[in-house]
Amino acid sequence: MYSVIVSGGLQHKITLGETLKLPKIEAGIGDELSVSEVLLYSDEGKVHVGTPIVADAVIKLEVLSQGREDKIIVFKRKARKRYRLTRGHRQPFTEVLVTEMGLGATKHAVEDTIKVRARARIVALEAQKAQITKPTRAQKVAAAQKVEA
Repeated sequence: MYSVIVSGGLQHKITLGETLKLPKIEAGIGDELSVSEVLLYSDEGKVHVGTPIVADAVIKLEVLSQGREDKIIVFKRKARKRYRLTRGHRQPFTEVLVTEMGLGATKHAVEDTIKVRARARIVALEAQKAQITKPTRAQKVAAAQKVEA
């Protein structure tokens, strides 16, 4: 079972129980979102193609986290003009879990164990990020003074 939805102007192929990163959605962590812009819905060999969207198809998502992607360096240069420009960009995203897919009266929901695992993975990643924090300049100076003393 899979479906194709539209979010943020992009099309995403999703399956039940999958976690994916969508363009930034204004929602809090733990909120339930309902997507009605379903372009295609496939269930047990039956494919429903929308014109442009499938009527009565509903996808429910649970917001797991909000974040920003890794930095992308944008470098511009013009030959023989002494022009160089370096900029960075971090795209914001919303990570969601597909919890329910349905068409009309037929609904398929994800098991609770999958929800628990997805939430635990997010908590573990946040804890890992907290351990890898870089020291500030003040902390570096204080550490250097301790070494000298």
